[in-house]
Amino acid sequence: MPSSVVTRFAPSPTGMLHIGGVRTALFAWLFAKKYSGKFILRVEDTDTDRSTEDNIRIIEEGMLWSGLIWDEGPDPKHSGAWLGDHGPYRQILRMDLYKLKITELLDQGKAYRCRCTKESLEDRRKESDRAGKPFQYNRGLDLGRGCRDQHYDDSSPSSIRFAMPLGGDILLQDAIKGTIRFPSESLDDWIIARWSEPGEIGIPTYNFSVVVDDVAMKVSHVIRGDDHVANTPKQIPLFEALGYALPVFAHVPMILGKDKQKLSKRHGAASITEFKDLGFLPQAVRLTLAKLSWTPKIDGRVAESAEEEILTDAQLIESFNLEDIQTSPSVFDIDKLYWINQKLIMNSTNEFLIQALNPFMPPPWLIRDRAWKELAVSCTKERSRTLKEMAESLSFCWQAPQVFDEKLLSKHLSESHRLALRSVSALRDWTAEGLREGLDQVLLEHQIKLKDLAQALRVALTGGTISPPIHETLLLLGAEEIKRRLLRWI
Repeated sequence: MPSSVVTRFAPSPTGMLHIGGVRTALFAWLFAKKYSGKFILRVEDTDTDRSTEDNIRIIEEGMLWSGLIWDEGPDPKHSGAWLGDHGPYRQILRMDLYKLKITELLDQGKAYRCRCTKESLEDRRKESDRAGKPFQYNRGLDLGRGCRDQHYDDSSPSSIRFAMPLGGDILLQDAIKGTIRFPSESLDDWIIARWSEPGEIGIPTYNFSVVVDDVAMKVSHVIRGDDHVANTPKQIPLFEALGYALPVFAHVPMILGKDKQKLSKRHGAASITEFKDLGFLPQAVRLTLAKLSWTPKIDGRVAESAEEEILTDAQLIESFNLEDIQTSPSVFDIDKLYWINQKLIMNSTNEFLIQALNPFMPPPWLIRDRAWKELAVSCTKERSRTLKEMAESLSFCWQAPQVFDEKLLSKHLSESHRLALRSVSALRDWTAEGLREGLDQVLLEHQIKLKDLAQALRVALTGGTISPPIHETLLLLGAEEIKRRLLRWI
């Protein structure tokens, strides 16, 4: 273990922040926290055609909401400012450093200019297809001779390629997957700077920029998705060519949907923004994602009860080990997330839930007094899987029903039911105790069961048969609103 642990999450802002990326970021964050290290957020935006400022904002907001607070990276409080000593933390703003390193490689003969045009490469690719062979660049075949041996200057348009080792194997010592061997002859000289005009160095590519940044930012552990395994045999020789020590690589398995295919939009919510909008708690998302391909152990053992499954961040951090991560993909179970979220809601304080509900509530919620909100939260939190469901279960407080189901009316609002509702409307004491005594009198007077009176009240007041317990429902609505809504039935 190095003296200083530094991890990073380096998303490309080409779309929404995917839940799989958040799981990878979570593992990097947990590892850094366990060893009192640093966690970096770096934006890899060299794909200028697809990277957008809106996507960068979405990434930052998603990370903040997830609770994965970075030690270095964009300053969330000051646009254009940076936290840490290695900024800027956007690749598009680090071009001078990349081009300096590319120039060094050119001068040392470890990189070269390639004049093979896109069209010529496409022709060779088609020839390989016709021959039934996989296409390889093969060090360039411009005019029948390899670009690698031509030592072209910058007088003509060109891209720049890295000169890969010509023999032996490239070994990846992966902290999760173990040793992976890549024969050098199977790897092409790859482009480190895109096509440019004479005298210029084009935009550096991802695989080049990421190596330079990891070194500049002193990243000790590269924890990323296993879709990057194929990039690693390109990056390892580049680290060595630049004279840099290798970080520890750890490639985490992908997340699958229930159909065992890569998790995507077709499986439902796939981005962190969608989970936020559905009313999940950040802690629930972290805990659910942590358990994908990793089983936390507390005091050396796995959870043996439902209660033990609800772990704190501190427990996750203490028990986290890269070596314990499984190598096989894991299936994301949305039902498990709902279960964990419900448990956390049930165990949350009313004060926390009152604040957490604010984004899901209409303006009238904000002006209600504290006692009313306490009642609203306390009578709904054990029945709701998400904050959104809590908000929806309280929607009757602001919206009187406009349309009624005829079957419900015939079943729950017969003439005898309406007579009982008239007595409820006539009650005078609408305190909690007075209401309870008053309803007991109505039950005796009309010889009706509480469950029948409760359903009649629910249908008349909310339009349906589901609401918080009837006493709490009445207290939430208040005497004036109850009398107004009952007027049409009595």
